[in-house]
Amino acid sequence: MATSKTTTTGTLKIGDQWNAITIIAHSQTHPLKAICELTENAIDAGAGHVRILRRRSKGQIYLEVDDDGRGVAADEAGLADFERIATHLCDSMKRHLDAPRRKGVHGEFGIGLLSFWSLGEELRMISGGGGPLRELHLVRGKRQYAIRPVRGRLALRGTRVVVGPLLEATKNLVTGEKIARYLSAELRDRIRTTGVTIDVADSVARRELRVEPRAFDGERLEIPRRYPTPLGEVSVEVYVRGDDASGSPGIAICKDGTRVLADITELLPFQSAPWSDRRLEGLVDFEPLALAPGTRSGVVPDAAFDALVGVAPTIAADITALLASREQAEAERASRQLLKQVHKAFASALADLPAEDYLFFDIPKQEPALQRRDGSGALDQPGEAGIELTKPRKDQPTDQQELFTGDPGPLAAVRISPRHARRPPGGSCLFSAAATDAHGIAIPSGVALSWAVVAGEAALAAEGSNCRVASAAIGIVTVEVTARQGETAVTDQVPLKFLPESDDAAGGRGLPGYRLEADHGQPWRSRYDAASNEIVINSAHRDFLASRSAAAKHRRYIGKLYAKEVVLTNFPHESPAEVMERLIEVTLRTEDTL
Repeated sequence: MATSKTTTTGTLKIGDQWNAITIIAHSQTHPLKAICELTENAIDAGAGHVRILRRRSKGQIYLEVDDDGRGVAADEAGLADFERIATHLCDSMKRHLDAPRRKGVHGEFGIGLLSFWSLGEELRMISGGGGPLRELHLVRGKRQYAIRPVRGRLALRGTRVVVGPLLEATKNLVTGEKIARYLSAELRDRIRTTGVTIDVADSVARRELRVEPRAFDGERLEIPRRYPTPLGEVSVEVYVRGDDASGSPGIAICKDGTRVLADITELLPFQSAPWSDRRLEGLVDFEPLALAPGTRSGVVPDAAFDALVGVAPTIAADITALLASREQAEAERASRQLLKQVHKAFASALADLPAEDYLFFDIPKQEPALQRRDGSGALDQPGEAGIELTKPRKDQPTDQQELFTGDPGPLAAVRISPRHARRPPGGSCLFSAAATDAHGIAIPSGVALSWAVVAGEAALAAEGSNCRVASAAIGIVTVEVTARQGETAVTDQVPLKFLPESDDAAGGRGLPGYRLEADHGQPWRSRYDAASNEIVINSAHRDFLASRSAAAKHRRYIGKLYAKEVVLTNFPHESPAEVMERLIEVTLRTEDTL
């Protein structure tokens, strides 16, 4: 069998033009995208106002798109050149515009009108081109077209496109509300940059809507708005949505203000963090991108796409850095709030527990009321800090006004200083007491003071208004002073803690805070750092990670670790059984608050 050794070359051709047109017409299956195509044609024609009408006629639904743009370009006779539109598919007149007139024009394929196949049975396009009105008539699935003159005039003097009756499958999908919502996202930046107004009138549903550029939810990340590439700048807007944000998140791909893809992760190079982070939404706009001609919702993998992919790591790094900073700030705020809740719960719990058992953390208790004893034995009600101060009223007679500072009244209260002393075992503390009248004026003489240790084991040496208390044991000592003036006697008490020096240095600052430390693969959940008075929590432990599924669960987990460290710190030498009993004692008193 003979074989040819010569090379044959040729030019690709369309074998069946009508079949090719049918394939192109069916490539656009999104009816709302088809309406967007008609709207963009109006914007390309310089329209300042576009009106979309959904109406009913003879039981059928029709869609009209009217604009006040330049209309269809005129032919040599001054008439709208519909013949060229009908016979030059895939060869848009917009491709032949010079550079100044091409700027801001999106159409380039000459197939936009064919998208009406996804909407309705027929298309009628009316324009004057500067002369009498003419109409282009196309029928879905038919190869023939018709151009005829029409009477009347256009309300907006540009172009009117009527599609209908709408297909059964689409007439309920293209309501006025859905059209407005779709265009607000699809043409967001195009509306902003051109200033065009788009109104949607739905006479079927009796609603009128103005298409407003979509506003993103959440807080904008302060990354650069533009990133340079060899083919131009990439515009970027990224927002972090709140937990209550509605709508579908995602970063969109746009071309000169028109959305191409609702989610950038549809492109293979962007199927990773941070692009796939569902908290993020926004857009990446790159004008040089080439669109898939049929659907207009894809990107051609060419030099422009390579330029976008090349700058993507820089954009991603900026987004990731700001997200990390934001998450750290949010975690710190949440930790502060959580710590307040935990402190409140444990301050209440420890105040309800025996103070002599929980020595390590300094939780001041409410001071007992000072008691005043007179001949009747009645007790006065306590004032602030346990001192009853009778303040004069403005309507009191002159002879009942307060005495001069140098002339104190009868004994009303006595107060010990310091109020919350701590000393190491073997140390001592010097206390002093001051007697005052009902107005807080010191009584320098005529008052007898007596000191006593009413709780705990300690030695006391008193002299007048001063006394020194010493103890070699660890524990709490309660010191009391009694002041007497005639038949009147008042008392005051203060606690004195004797703690080891190492414990006192850390424990004298109140309840500890906490900090997170990721120790991957290690079994410990928490430990107490005495030097910083902090509970260190292993944020890499599986239980910590599991607790973060809900705020209440996480709060209770932190509370349990807090209770564990409080008990272990206060009872380091007790048996396991005793420690468990103490743990139950603490958690029982905190679980309602946490």
